[in-house]
Amino acid sequence: MISPVRYLFIFQGGENSQPLREELSRQLKELDNGVEYDFYPAADAEDALRHVSLYCDLHKDLDTCFVACGDDALTSGIAAGLMGAGEGKTLAVFDPEGSGSLPRNYEGAPFGSVAAIMAGTATPLDMIRVNNSYAVNACTFGLDNPDGSAETGYIPTLSAVLRRGLRSVKITADGIPLDSGAVFAFALAGGRYSPGGRFRCPQARNDDGRIDLCIVRNQAPTRLMKVLSALASGAYADEPAFAGDLILRRVKSLEIDSPKDIVLSVDGRPLCGRQFKVRIIPGAIRMVVPAERG
Repeated sequence: MISPVRYLFIFQGGENSQPLREELSRQLKELDNGVEYDFYPAADAEDALRHVSLYCDLHKDLDTCFVACGDDALTSGIAAGLMGAGEGKTLAVFDPEGSGSLPRNYEGAPFGSVAAIMAGTATPLDMIRVNNSYAVNACTFGLDNPDGSAETGYIPTLSAVLRRGLRSVKITADGIPLDSGAVFAFALAGGRYSPGGRFRCPQARNDDGRIDLCIVRNQAPTRLMKVLSALASGAYADEPAFAGDLILRRVKSLEIDSPKDIVLSVDGRPLCGRQFKVRIIPGAIRMVVPAERG
């Protein structure tokens, strides 16, 4: 006899999460189908990671779906906590507003429906390992705040361009050094969307065992603004006019070396250092894609 799946809904603590929790509770009450579930208010992404990892260690034989109810960083923390947990543990995302980076890879899937999530199918999901940290969406550098968060819009982008400095970052992709020159920014994408919307990688897939690398060479401010606008829209992949501004690769591993400390944004979580080893882990965890509504 197959035991029923237990659902653990993990949300961000505080008043901001209250409307989401109320909508979640409403849908669960409407289901009334005897499903076992519980809530966990995470202080932050790292708290979610620790809780999921500990839960998996203590309940190895219990099939559990961990449902992320929050921002990209929270989803990433839960995904990282599932590393090595086995097939009985899955990730899901409850996202009624459709704002999360990970759900946007599955166009049309009803991530705002608890019933659709419970009727969904678990599929393999790649993870990006950056030193001892993990990203499920993307790892970025150059456009984010010191705490790893990203602000969208023209003014924050312009501010990042104007405060830019000469970055002699060396990047080696699959063992081959890249002649990138002065680097303004870069993204290592597992899926098509990065937290904050600064980068879009339209060719990326989160189940193909590859990292989509996009390096932005340092340019004059006016040129950079044009390039960054193209990156945000995802149009650059088919635009020859930006060929000299960008380096695009699809790789399995990278090494990043900097003469001074830099901060990478790992799905919105800051990671500071001078040397970073990056690799893709194909099918590292399983994610539930909600069933289409009938």
